[in-house]
Amino acid sequence: MTATEGVPDRVEGIVADRLRVDADAFDDDTPFDGEALDADSLDLVEIAEAIDAEVGVHVPDDDLEDLETVGDLTTYVAERA
Repeated sequence: MTATEGVPDRVEGIVADRLRVDADAFDDDTPFDGEALDADSLDLVEIAEAIDAEVGVHVPDDDLEDLETVGDLTTYVAERA
């Protein structure tokens, strides 16, 4: 198993868990601030902290501000895992 294997599923699980939504309610194109996720900046910080703890990838606040969709975050984490 490579370090990046399973990263999309892990990120998706973290997003679903932290935002208390069903993973089937969103996909890679879903924006964090849209109706499906309705995430605020604190939610995103908590997601980034969970990714750091569970996947081992640190997402700095400056980079977090540029990640608009679940797919953006997944790609970012996969590239650094």
